[in-house]
Amino acid sequence: MHLVLSDHGLLYNLQVAINTSITEVDAFLDHIIASTNMRCLTPPRALEGQCGYLAANLYARSVFGEDALVNVSVEQTAEGKLAGYIRIRSKTQGIALSLGDKITLKQKG
Repeated sequence: MHLVLSDHGLLYNLQVAINTSITEVDAFLDHIIASTNMRCLTPPRALEGQCGYLAANLYARSVFGEDALVNVSVEQTAEGKLAGYIRIRSKTQGIALSLGDKITLKQKG
């Protein structure tokens, strides 16, 4: 994890590599949304079609009022596996680490 200074102060930025047995990009996104109870900010129309790659933004607010923005960037390789990264950004370290741990554990499928 590394810190990024923004116009609004200090942000925590955590990047998680995609490591899953799921082979479809849309199924992977649905699995991450369900596993983390996050809301997808990317319009459904932008996620339509089968092109082998996907980028989507997710949002969550903890019970403590902490906000987190998650960017999922995933592609299907020629071997049929998924590759890419999930980037978590928040103003507090706690929610960034908690979501990072949860995604790492739950992304297997």
